[in-house]
Amino acid sequence: MKATVLSPFAGARTFVFRRYLTLRYQLISATELAAQAARRARKLRKKEVKNERLRNFFGWCEGCAAYGSIF
Repeated sequence: MKATVLSPFAGARTFVFRRYLTLRYQLISATELAAQAARRARKLRKKEVKNERLRNFFGWCEGCAAYGSIF
């Protein structure tokens, strides 16, 4: 059985690779949080538009009902 000889740079490679993995994980986490925030903001804007449309429609109906009650 032959023993493998470690390179003198093996420790440095391991150090750099671990730092790379940590940095990549942090960047992915940050972009995922940004994507979630963007989705939440988009959903909120969509709800606000719908609520405004319903408010305008039902406000118009109530206005017509009040106007019709005069006669």
